[in-house]
Amino acid sequence: MRVLIFTSSGGTAHDAAAYALRDWLRLRQPATEVLVEHVLENASPVTRGGVELYNWIQRRQPWLHQLYWRLVEFEDLVKPGRPLFGRRYVIALLRRFRPDLVISTHPHINRGHFDLAKRVLGPQVRCITCNTELEGGFGFSRNWICAAADRHWTQTPQVSAEVSRRRWSMARYPAERVHCLGPLLYPSFHEGAAAPAEPPQRPRLVLASGANGANNHIPLLEQLLPLADRLELVALCGRRDAVRQELLQWAQRHPQLRLEVLGFQGPEQMAALYRSAWAHVARPGARTATEALFMGCPLIFNRMGSTMPQESLAVRYFQRRDLATSIRSPGQLRQVVGGWLKAPERYAELRQRYQSHRLTSDPDAILASLIAPQA
Repeated sequence: MRVLIFTSSGGTAHDAAAYALRDWLRLRQPATEVLVEHVLENASPVTRGGVELYNWIQRRQPWLHQLYWRLVEFEDLVKPGRPLFGRRYVIALLRRFRPDLVISTHPHINRGHFDLAKRVLGPQVRCITCNTELEGGFGFSRNWICAAADRHWTQTPQVSAEVSRRRWSMARYPAERVHCLGPLLYPSFHEGAAAPAEPPQRPRLVLASGANGANNHIPLLEQLLPLADRLELVALCGRRDAVRQELLQWAQRHPQLRLEVLGFQGPEQMAALYRSAWAHVARPGARTATEALFMGCPLIFNRMGSTMPQESLAVRYFQRRDLATSIRSPGQLRQVVGGWLKAPERYAELRQRYQSHRLTSDPDAILASLIAPQA
């Protein structure tokens, strides 16, 4: 069997979902040939430029996300049911690899791409949307819904309800094709224990910014200096070595703060960080929010600058379960952390709520559902 997984590096959630699925297929279905394809980056200079613009906005001008998201949503209204750009590349890819199953983890590689796959390879090729969102409402892209998808895989009942709510006005998508299977994270997340319900003895706060997130570690760290004797901190820098070097130099000037500066961390290392952390500070991206809920680790949403429409979905999901903690300025981080340290019972109650609302799933059941022929 051949499985083609469409993804794009606009943000990190879509890539993480694609590569986690690839790893599970290789682990449980070793005879399956799997190809992960960054189709927007590879198919056309126009779509590649769109991805680069998205990531630039995320790093430099997050306030532009509101305009960018609305423009991309408007593009769907004029999309003629096939890729506007990169059509020849996608056709050549399909003919060369000839997949039996096509899975998309990105909303802009569903409608058009699935239609094209069925035209090139025939109606027997199965197409599945892997929806990485947690909640519906404003911020939920209409591009997720594609009439050519044989199955729409969701992580939560709320997203299943959103797809069902929109299917009549957008794609007339059959309700029986919507399946809530839960999240499929990297094997290291599923195979080990979740974060313990009891708080760790020494608070270990992890500052994460994502692959394209704005570098605001130093303003946050400066606010935590008065709490240096009560905290351990980990700052994640991804693959941005310049940021890592800047933080290392800052740490040398502030030896009173127990700070570990780390570069890119693989799935095993990230799973270990979730298990040992007191809390994570991160943008409210879908994948980070899903991982935190799966592991039972409290999140502090870094909403400094601007919150993207799609990020508001994760915030809304957390708010409705009394799990949301957000900051919009560096000073607010000290207030939140200081408040938890002064009233540990409040933090303990929050951690218990995370345990109560943990996301769970069965990887083998998910794979069986994906591989099984459509009824």
